[in-house]
Amino acid sequence: MQTKTHFTLYEREKIEFYLRLKMSLREIGRKLNRDHGALSREIRRNTGHRKRYSAVLASRFEGERRHRRKGRKLEKDWTLHDYVVGELRTGRSPDVIAGRMKRNPRPALQGKTVSHESIYRYIYEGAGRWEGLYHHLRYKRRIRHKRYQRKPQEKVRIPERISIHARPEEIETRRTFGHWESDTVIYVKQKPVISVQIERKARLLRFHRAGNKTAEETETAIRKTIESLPPQLFKTMTFDNGTEGANHRVIRDEFGIDTYFCDTYSSWQKGSVENINGIIRRYLPKQKDLSVLSDREIYEIQERINDTPRRCLQYLTPNEVIQQYLNEAVHC
Repeated sequence: MQTKTHFTLYEREKIEFYLRLKMSLREIGRKLNRDHGALSREIRRNTGHRKRYSAVLASRFEGERRHRRKGRKLEKDWTLHDYVVGELRTGRSPDVIAGRMKRNPRPALQGKTVSHESIYRYIYEGAGRWEGLYHHLRYKRRIRHKRYQRKPQEKVRIPERISIHARPEEIETRRTFGHWESDTVIYVKQKPVISVQIERKARLLRFHRAGNKTAEETETAIRKTIESLPPQLFKTMTFDNGTEGANHRVIRDEFGIDTYFCDTYSSWQKGSVENINGIIRRYLPKQKDLSVLSDREIYEIQERINDTPRRCLQYLTPNEVIQQYLNEAVHC
């Protein structure tokens, strides 16, 4: 009998075939010139949750174990590990950490890089599980999974509503600056809400505490957003179908801003603001009491987000992108 324990795919296919013929392990061992104990270990280790042994799955399981034995990059390189963990604890996402390392290499890391997927795997499958690093991710999920679908909202009537399908193509493709999306972030058992506006191309964020979700409070918040930036940065604004957008005509007529509305139950059509809402929740979770926050604290959170590099911006920050645009506009 051979003493080696490694099985080839061909041998595994033979094992699968003989097992389906209900042959004993000793009989299979004699046919393959293998020890029946080694066969028993092979079947026990590679059957997984299936009732039947599969040659293909057995080969895959062995490959995964071999990969784990090599060790993950963040488990072997402690300089890289400490840098990545430090960045995670500041609130940066794995994607931003990986992208920023490639764009602006750190001298202390001597050109070392790591992919965002490797960081996620370290957090959820590697030693990062015991470090509790998922707490520093946006949604703080213990297990990686797909997003849940949003619950449908009630359909409301908005006067002079123009469909999102009438928007110029340049808005959809983000070719030009000045096109905004607006939404409202609500909180548990309290009237105050956060009114959010984001510029589609630069992902520049503005958000304000509003007394409630009414159209009047939303209009006031949007006015603050408009007053905070040069007028050439405001050309259009897109809303969902909530009642808070009912005063869009006032904004449209006073500031010359075209307004558009998503389809019913289709808030995903304004994905930029939906995404930024999740980031805001990271700093201001649903249970947060908005009344204890000062305007200065809200502004600091806003600017911390605006100073975070984004993959869609080639790992520049929204503030950097908008400043570049304004500088170029001055010299034109």
